[in-house]
Amino acid sequence: MAACHSDPALPARSPDMLKSILTAVTAAAFLAMPALAEDLSVGHSKGSKDAPLTIIEYGSLTCGGCKYFHDKILPRIEADYIETGKVRFIFREVLRNDVDTALVTMARCAGRDKFFEATDTMFARQPDVIKSAQAGTVLDTFIEIGTPYGIRDVDTFNACYTDMNVRLDMAEVQESAEAYELRGTPTLVINGEEKYVDDDFKSADAFAAYLDTQLAALSDSTGSEAN
Repeated sequence: MAACHSDPALPARSPDMLKSILTAVTAAAFLAMPALAEDLSVGHSKGSKDAPLTIIEYGSLTCGGCKYFHDKILPRIEADYIETGKVRFIFREVLRNDVDTALVTMARCAGRDKFFEATDTMFARQPDVIKSAQAGTVLDTFIEIGTPYGIRDVDTFNACYTDMNVRLDMAEVQESAEAYELRGTPTLVINGEEKYVDDDFKSADAFAAYLDTQLAALSDSTGSEAN
């Protein structure tokens, strides 16, 4: 399983789309207050804000490596670490192509309480999305996937796709990625260090062992400070 870079099976981001994203980034930067080195409010999160360890994923909804991570590794991490308060998980979208942009926009339009439900559906339907993108019928697939989340037809899709508030939030995520190298997706940022599933965590067991080591180190550090 390799990290995703670009996918020749999907259309690249169009110049117009890139221009609109860059415009939104400029607007967001102009409006933003000075930020800390890592703003954990950027992106969508699950788990306790008081968790001792935070995982930030920079991922793509059209990336096979990201689908592997969400299908094979994340469920174990969610059950054993996120739901138990040990880890907070933050997802930040990487827009590799126009299909990514459309899917993330739809997931954001679903609302914060439905975002991860929507992205789970999108990862599950990833093969259908790619196949329909190649066939030129991807809009029909978007509407089929989006119907439970309010994307019922072309009009509601277009209204979501052009929502400037959604675009500004997406631009904020793209701007946050500039702090990292992001040589592929998924990139996991843990304690400020970039990790890659294909290099570091090829199984849920390997990732769990790494998290246990990190949590133990944090616990030891906290204990030393208390003494």
